[in-house]
Amino acid sequence: MREPRTAAVLLAVSLLGMACASARSTAPEVPSPLVYKSEAVGAPQPEALLVALHFSGSSPAFWDEHVQSLGIPVRTLLPQGPRPRRDGFTWFQADHEAKTGEGKTEDVERMATRIAELIREVRAAHPEIRRVVVTGFSYGGDLAWMLALRHPELVDAAVPMGTRLLGDPARELPASLRVRVLQGEQDAIIPVQRTRERVAELKGRGVPIDVRTFPDLGHDVSPALLEDWRAFVRQSLQGPVD
Repeated sequence: MREPRTAAVLLAVSLLGMACASARSTAPEVPSPLVYKSEAVGAPQPEALLVALHFSGSSPAFWDEHVQSLGIPVRTLLPQGPRPRRDGFTWFQADHEAKTGEGKTEDVERMATRIAELIREVRAAHPEIRRVVVTGFSYGGDLAWMLALRHPELVDAAVPMGTRLLGDPARELPASLRVRVLQGEQDAIIPVQRTRERVAELKGRGVPIDVRTFPDLGHDVSPALLEDWRAFVRQSLQGPVD
């Protein structure tokens, strides 16, 4: 008479084990912390933080010479995309470009949230920081814009370059925030007319944003674009932008 009971217990244990295994297999993946470097340039304790986000297939080292060219004291925060791509790294999974606009926006929002945590971490370690500027190119530009859009309490100014300007404001952005979009007029990935229309739409909704475009430039940077980038970033790091 004990055999049926024993079998029932074994079956229950087996089913419980299968349920636990299933729960483990469907549990959401917890992303590992992002790799980044942060260092003081030009002074031991700069009061400004520049968060610079590389393009897909690049690395944080892309920004080194551009940071040096600013010629002002600044602390850098240079995160690295979590996934290898070509000779560098990228920010999103391989299916990112195949997604709808809504899906792309969700990807960028999630990654921007992870970068926002890094900004908080660096600011907690360096309470002397008074101003934060975020910048990036291509996917990095998408992220710089999303940080300004979703985490304006952390950002004083943003310079997204070659960006799709995904997402819409969920709340009123502070008047002190400034966003300058930089883009080539021959960009084959992001049509410049679409960017102009998008910026005009956002400005009409009260977003403090403008755009500068550059003739004969594609989805890339140029000396003229970088000159504009330096002027805006330098002024933004040193004080309010007029």
